[in-house]
Amino acid sequence: MNDSIGEYLRLKLRSKNIFNKDAAAYIGLSESAFDKVLKLDDIYPSRLIKLSGLLQENLLEFYYTVEPLKSILEVEQNLKDEVFCTLKDKIELQKQIIYGKEELLENQRKYILELESRLTGQQSKK
Repeated sequence: MNDSIGEYLRLKLRSKNIFNKDAAAYIGLSESAFDKVLKLDDIYPSRLIKLSGLLQENLLEFYYTVEPLKSILEVEQNLKDEVFCTLKDKIELQKQIIYGKEELLENQRKYILELESRLTGQQSKK
């Protein structure tokens, strides 16, 4: 992880060949004011959101590895994983129930055909 969000942002801009003056204009700052922003340890989320649009990537991800956000995101991901597993298990159970009912229906069809065949055979003997 980079030392500061400003340095992280600077690297992202350079990787996309975006000049400071262009990024500054994009968020409504002068180039000199933007240069100062890049030296900060914290940048307003509203600016990061705008710059995310410019870079076409989520700059807020920088904070995903910083506590306490990192722990919060891990807990949320664990909860999502648990819900996913629960839903997956429920779907599998429903598939088994459907399969069982399909087997039952197939057996009933066979039984009905057998009964119809017997009835037809008895009627032809009369």
